[in-house]
Amino acid sequence: MNKASFNHSPEYLEYLANLDKDFYIDILENSHNEVYVTNKEGKIIYVNPNSIRNYGLKPEDLIGKNNYDIWRGKWNPPVIQRCIEERRTIFAEQNYLITGKDITTIVTPIFDDESEIKYVLCIVQEAVKEYDISYKNINAEAFEKKQIRETKKKRKFKSEIIGYSYDFCKILVRMQRVAHSEVPVMILGESGTGKSLLAEYIHENSNRKDNPFIMINCAAIPETLLESELFGYAPYAFTGANPKGKTGLIEMADSGTLFLDEIGDLAPSLQAKLLDVLENKRFIPVGGNEIRSVDIRIITATNRKIENLVKEKKFREDLYWRINISTTTIPPLRDRRDDILPLLSFYLNKNNIKYGKKKDFSPNVIGILLEYPWPGNVRQLKNLVELLFIMASGNTIGVNHLPEFILDEIEEPQGINPNSYEYIIDSVKKSVIRDFYKKHPTSRELGVALGLSQTKANRLINQYCGDIINAD
Repeated sequence: MNKASFNHSPEYLEYLANLDKDFYIDILENSHNEVYVTNKEGKIIYVNPNSIRNYGLKPEDLIGKNNYDIWRGKWNPPVIQRCIEERRTIFAEQNYLITGKDITTIVTPIFDDESEIKYVLCIVQEAVKEYDISYKNINAEAFEKKQIRETKKKRKFKSEIIGYSYDFCKILVRMQRVAHSEVPVMILGESGTGKSLLAEYIHENSNRKDNPFIMINCAAIPETLLESELFGYAPYAFTGANPKGKTGLIEMADSGTLFLDEIGDLAPSLQAKLLDVLENKRFIPVGGNEIRSVDIRIITATNRKIENLVKEKKFREDLYWRINISTTTIPPLRDRRDDILPLLSFYLNKNNIKYGKKKDFSPNVIGILLEYPWPGNVRQLKNLVELLFIMASGNTIGVNHLPEFILDEIEEPQGINPNSYEYIIDSVKKSVIRDFYKKHPTSRELGVALGLSQTKANRLINQYCGDIINAD
């Protein structure tokens, strides 16, 4: 602080000088708003933990870095350089392009005794109109409800394809190019990585986008039913059949795209019929004798090692080479961690709109979820966000709302470095358990309060509350 810029009394200046350093640290570290400080050269000097919530980056990831190098091309509009050039406080509404989050930033130059800029102070928060403000008059509450209704009307989630990581963006660019062709596409990847979303993304970027997109999971329907679902059937084709017959999904997809998920589970007899569709653009309905022509594009997906199925003679090699013209593999979420924060923000915002709320993650929760391995990939993340949203009664989703299996993934600290991530996470767990144990001083009560098994609760009490137990 430039003391000379304020007309403080000597007594007050002495009072400030005698305040403990921890006093300032506690205020800065626990501020709900993000506090972000650079020097005049743009070097980041201080960031409080809200950087985790806003960007998915811990303070130690930012401090010492150049502001321009870190944020180039990620903010619209950039404001710190303008503040330095104009030597005045800037009030700005910005958009963080990675997550799509809109924020309000107040950027203030701090001058030294020679009136030169020494620091640039940024106070960052989401737009106040989007908060659930508890203390307000009736008219303000009615206005906010109107804002929520209007936001619901404006925001339409046309696609859930969210990705910022380099590898995933490369896939999207490549698929945009492939989309304009007619070649079959095969999408590989673990369960839950978003293969069906990518298939729809390809269709929406193709020349067939105004025509049907038909999807079927080959593993979810028994073989005896799957044939009639795909190819349809003629009138009276079998006992119980509709006397008018049935149009199959292949015919329904005419002029559009047919997406066959889990193609590796397709029965050999159906593989032969599908090959005929691909090569000759024709098929015969079940129980029929009339050849029908069809113009479709095929997109397939599987989480299995389909080349192994070919070697084992469980999948036709000729069909494999027919559908394997353009293949892409979606990496698991644990291998594209740059996408975790955008996905968390996207699905949280989606739930805010769906339920007419304005909830947010605490920085500690963001830090934990960024490190979690996500074995169920994007599908697991999407479902967990909705669960956390529902379980959080207030506007902040905290560590106490996280399920036990997430907390169990947090590794114990390997050292005593108080600045290490492991130490911070362990401190969060310790704080939560100790606070709840003071209110619920038995393993059974603690287990009920936190949704833990009594065995788990007892282990955590012994791990973190030994001094409290001994004091009693």
